[in-house]
Amino acid sequence: MNRFLTIYAEQSSSFSLEISGEGAGGIPIDERNLIVVGLKRILGSVPNLKIKAHNGIPACGGFGASGAAIIGGMLLGNEISEKKLGVEDIYNIAIKIEGHPDNVSAALYGGLIVNARIGNGSYSHIRIPVDGKLKFVAVLPDERVETEAARKILPDSVALRDAVSNIQHSSLLVAAFASGNYEKIRYAVHDELHEKHRKKLIPHYDEFERTALENGALAFAVSGAGSGCVAFCIGDQNKVRRAFSDLIDELKLNWRTEILEPANRGAEILTD
Repeated sequence: MNRFLTIYAEQSSSFSLEISGEGAGGIPIDERNLIVVGLKRILGSVPNLKIKAHNGIPACGGFGASGAAIIGGMLLGNEISEKKLGVEDIYNIAIKIEGHPDNVSAALYGGLIVNARIGNGSYSHIRIPVDGKLKFVAVLPDERVETEAARKILPDSVALRDAVSNIQHSSLLVAAFASGNYEKIRYAVHDELHEKHRKKLIPHYDEFERTALENGALAFAVSGAGSGCVAFCIGDQNKVRRAFSDLIDELKLNWRTEILEPANRGAEILTD
């Protein structure tokens, strides 16, 4: 989606990191920072750089800010390194850092990325461009759902019929994006494995879902592990956003909404 992490770097006599934008106050500026983690993975150590990073990615959780930080740091390190890695190498190393491919692949390549683990433990992917007529109305709560809590709430095993259902619906979702038949998204987002559990961690989820569908959205879903959520829209995005804002006021929540668009271009390096 069209919200980005922008990283500026210049040589310095020592290392420093300054963060601005979304969630800046809660993001570490030492070696725990994921930009630094990605940078260090490429170079082996932290170089003397003055880095300024502006985060435009919603920080409420579920929009891939961690993946963007890892990729940003790795690309910065790769630009400095004498031994340049290929994009596929960066992709697979980033997955090992993040623990899964979902966020880092989207940050690196843009568009819709379908990832799968292959026999040797590495990953392969296919990128599908997303038509700009599809919009996303994000609901951004003022508190995060911690990823660990979102994982713990999931059951250890699932019924075969639920697994089959998810395979069917995820396949339909990919086909909808690949064919541009976005109307099928209204059926394809049905989920039996994680959403019905994770939505319990998001206050008023059902009310926002009902509001989205009543105002023309194709579908409503948890974004990643939450707490952010998104409505999928074609042409009704402004109506859906107004309805969300009215509901936020009615419930007296300190939440906000944004209209997001697909981003088909991945990470870019610009030099002076």
